[in-house]
Amino acid sequence: MITDWQVVAVAVGIVAAAINAGAFFTFSNFVMPALGTLPRAEGAAAMQAINTAAPNPTFVAAIVGAGLVTVPVVVTEWGHLDESAIALVTAGAALSLASLAITVAANVPRNDALDRVDPASPSGQDYWAAYLVGWTRWNTLRTLTSTASALLY
Repeated sequence: MITDWQVVAVAVGIVAAAINAGAFFTFSNFVMPALGTLPRAEGAAAMQAINTAAPNPTFVAAIVGAGLVTVPVVVTEWGHLDESAIALVTAGAALSLASLAITVAANVPRNDALDRVDPASPSGQDYWAAYLVGWTRWNTLRTLTSTASALLY
């Protein structure tokens, strides 16, 4: 029998996954393309400023919490809930955790490398051109995994 705390946990998972999907979609859909229209040094500097502001408690809580908040539901209800219900919650959690893994393995290292370059230098401008393409591809994957997570929850 699903309890109130489990309903709340899944609801929080839905909201967090949807927040992530929206934020990631925004970046892939128009923020990164707009930054790409700027001169390379300006685009890189703008993204450096964004990377400084982004890891705030609210945003980090949404990225980390979207998958982790429902893990206790999966653990406590495995074998007790209808198979399709537990499968949906498990898949939603797995996709949110996949989005977190992409963030940690692909986007954050690119952000850290961008933060180490001088945007006005030739090497910084070259890195920005490569960053723009690679970071956006990984971010689009985060958009898809977060969207699917919210839908499955």
